[in-house]
Amino acid sequence: MSIYKKTLRKTAHFQTHHPYFTILALAVLTILISTGIPNVKTVASLEKMMPEDMEEIKYFNVLRDNFLGKDMIGIVIDVDMESQNEKGIFSVKDKRVLEYIENLKEQISQEDDVIEAFAVTDALRKINDNQLPDEQAFDALLKNKETANLLRNYINDDFSTTYIIVNTDVGRDDRRLNNLAEAIKEDIEDAGRPPGISIRLAGVPLIQQELSKMIKSSMLNSLWSSILLVFLITYLLYRSFVSSFLPLIVVLISVTWLYGTMGYFNLGISTLAGGVAAIVIGVGIDYAIHLMNRYKYERKQGKKTEEAVEEAVVSTGTALIATAGTTLAAFFAFLFGAMPEMGRFGTLMIIGISYSLVFTIIGLPAMLIAEEKIVTIYKNKIQEQKILVGN
Repeated sequence: MSIYKKTLRKTAHFQTHHPYFTILALAVLTILISTGIPNVKTVASLEKMMPEDMEEIKYFNVLRDNFLGKDMIGIVIDVDMESQNEKGIFSVKDKRVLEYIENLKEQISQEDDVIEAFAVTDALRKINDNQLPDEQAFDALLKNKETANLLRNYINDDFSTTYIIVNTDVGRDDRRLNNLAEAIKEDIEDAGRPPGISIRLAGVPLIQQELSKMIKSSMLNSLWSSILLVFLITYLLYRSFVSSFLPLIVVLISVTWLYGTMGYFNLGISTLAGGVAAIVIGVGIDYAIHLMNRYKYERKQGKKTEEAVEEAVVSTGTALIATAGTTLAAFFAFLFGAMPEMGRFGTLMIIGISYSLVFTIIGLPAMLIAEEKIVTIYKNKIQEQKILVGN
């Protein structure tokens, strides 16, 4: 018998004699590694999805660092020109709007990672003795052609829209990006926004924040959908809740370990890698089903539980290792691509599939033994109750 078959038999033998210890140890380790899950980050920055050594990206970063700042956020301020409120705001020339813009700009300027913020109020103070004009004074300023042309850079033709531009220094740090975006949204509400105006946000940091939310949402949706569908299919196959749930436990443990590993080793979730969990469940469930089917076959042949488990692990385990090896080799090829996104996806798939294989061989056999013992005890109790009732 080859060395790996002997190893598989010893692994199965240990689990058949110590099923509860194996399950307990696996549960404790899973709880410990799951503490890394809250540290999993999303990778929404487009630059992190591109090779860092690209000349275009390197030169663009030099420009941003020295001349352009990092990223720009645009805060668009609109007034409701059709408001029926007599005290409503009908123009951005209204001093209430200008005061709000000034307060908001000052608050945003104090946020971490903000390089500078500028708005129409900067131009108005410069040409109006450092004072914000009321609407009549504003109209008077517009009579000067040069001043009017300057202000038109900040305000549209019907004076219904203006903006604040914020230059940021968040770079490619998604966590700082999210913190800044949330801080700006809070400032918008805290700066004393008058009724009758609406705020719109634009810019790369805001887009990346929304992309980050979409990645998380898609990840969770695909994860729970795959769990439900896999359970339904296994239930149709085995017609037993317990038998359907056991292989699902294996892949759920694999996914938990995968996300825990990502948290501890700073492996982020990106657009492509967001679907890794669902793929791991789809691939990993095959390993568990193959082993369970062989176990049930051996039981039908009259073998004892322990013998059936060991035979299933040795015979099926050999094939599973070969199958997993070829699958891992295919995903290993992703690591040689130029795109970091492809390498990230390949790395996560290698980790996830490896966990699925390991927990199918170390974990599922112990669960099968425990299931058999629990079911036997339950059946014996029911039989004893029937005998007592009959007497």
